[in-house]
Amino acid sequence: MMRLPWRDLAPGVGPAISTSLTEAETDELRRLAKDKDVLEVGSAFGYSAVVMALAGGRVTAVDPHTWLNSYGQMVANLSYYQVTVGILREDSRAALPRLVEESRTFDLVWIDGDHAAAMVAHDVEWARKLLREDGTLACHDYDEDTCPGVREALDAWAPPPRLIDTMAIYGPGEW
Repeated sequence: MMRLPWRDLAPGVGPAISTSLTEAETDELRRLAKDKDVLEVGSAFGYSAVVMALAGGRVTAVDPHTWLNSYGQMVANLSYYQVTVGILREDSRAALPRLVEESRTFDLVWIDGDHAAAMVAHDVEWARKLLREDGTLACHDYDEDTCPGVREALDAWAPPPRLIDTMAIYGPGEW
């Protein structure tokens, strides 16, 4: 198990953004999002959204921004880095079913939202409906010692075929 502290990292040339992603996770997220349609569930201050958008990802971010009161800072970070991200400022329980109803699909779904087992299970269930056949599902905080719900929910569905630090990755044919 790992413990990932929040710290400030710069996703490019510019100000640092508070995140708990490791550099290895950041590199993998950048690679997975390159020139892809991406759905992000859980944005916080926008670090991962900026990283994926800078890699050419067309990012739609779902986050109510209530837990960290992070919406204003995320918008400021997106503006500073001059990236465009579609923000759905709402709970994933409302947003993900609506995206399915709208027939939206994505190449990558990145889940780093509510870490309670029931919410992770919900987000994974709906993410699978939103992924293209050759899409990738990635979830943060698997085996992170303060987020046991992530591992519980993912292992109940399918243990991750690949891990990078605490990023669980399910590639095409593995989800």
